[in-house]
Amino acid sequence: MSEQPQTTTPSNLSASARNYAREEDARTIGSNVLGLIHFFGQHMDLATLDGVTLAYDYSDALRELDRGVETSSDLIASKDWGLGVAMTPTVFRDGVLKSHILFNAAILEGLLEEPESKACQEVVHIIAHECAHVEINAVKDRQFPNLILRYRPETWYEGLRLEVIEASWDEYAACRISAGFGAASLENYQGVFLNILAEAGSNVREAILKCRHDANYDELLIEAQRNIGNLVKYASYVLGTADGLDKDTEKELPEISAALQGHWFAPFFIRLRDAHRALWERYGQWDSLKEFETIADIWLEMLADRGVEVTPQDDGTMYVNIPFRADTSSYQAMMWGLRQATKGLRNWQLPTDTGSKDPSDF
Repeated sequence: MSEQPQTTTPSNLSASARNYAREEDARTIGSNVLGLIHFFGQHMDLATLDGVTLAYDYSDALRELDRGVETSSDLIASKDWGLGVAMTPTVFRDGVLKSHILFNAAILEGLLEEPESKACQEVVHIIAHECAHVEINAVKDRQFPNLILRYRPETWYEGLRLEVIEASWDEYAACRISAGFGAASLENYQGVFLNILAEAGSNVREAILKCRHDANYDELLIEAQRNIGNLVKYASYVLGTADGLDKDTEKELPEISAALQGHWFAPFFIRLRDAHRALWERYGQWDSLKEFETIADIWLEMLADRGVEVTPQDDGTMYVNIPFRADTSSYQAMMWGLRQATKGLRNWQLPTDTGSKDPSDF
């Protein structure tokens, strides 16, 4: 009988339970969560895990987490297309970068079901997924020790690129690492991805037409990034899980294959897959962040493909151009304004801008 590998999970790891109605449930679920994390520590590097929080007041728990350093924004659960139920942010403890896992306690109730039930196995997978993020955070910090929670992007453009790279790569890698544990959420990831795939292009078009009226390029870029950035992110969920389960997205995921047929995103999906696989081949051996730039380049080309051309300037600003195309022409903008007027909106006017913004306005 072979020996079980030693766990990398810290021996003094503890779980904090918030807003449980019954202490008995908090103890039972907390014990199960810690037991699973100790098991996953045999397969992942969890040495830098700081602690675990199980919270029914999940939003408050995220906001109140001590990061050990001042950050520019609060932690907020995602709500676009999919509702975030767990997160593994980085924290500083005594000068060392670590990770802290937070769960929405409501989703952990599945651990009270039969171990082989779908509800229980889905929770097992969620816990494994967050443990994978612990390892990924540690590997990135080892390879790029001055990046996480230390580096502040000098420009909005640089910050956007880093945001896209982190969201896309981290989720691909976490999904690939955790795919074999519990009931992998490929069906759920696929559903969210297909929803974004159907909506992102039209949402960006609407934002462009609005911008032709109000010339608010900041708002346009935020909305374009919300859609295109999430499309890249959830495509990475699907790609990472599929690769982790050794599934061919074209042959074994017919819904995705059908949805991508003739779709503007199809070539980007393949390029994103290839970029992630190339990074995976060098997992933990990367020499420079430049190896990840392909992901941001794909994102930038996707924006341009949908009609939002973003060009960085030498002074760190961005030049945003929205060229007139058949679906975002002056006529289409006028019709958009008419539709808004019939909804009771006032003070709209015909577009007068040239489709671009002076970089000095950023």
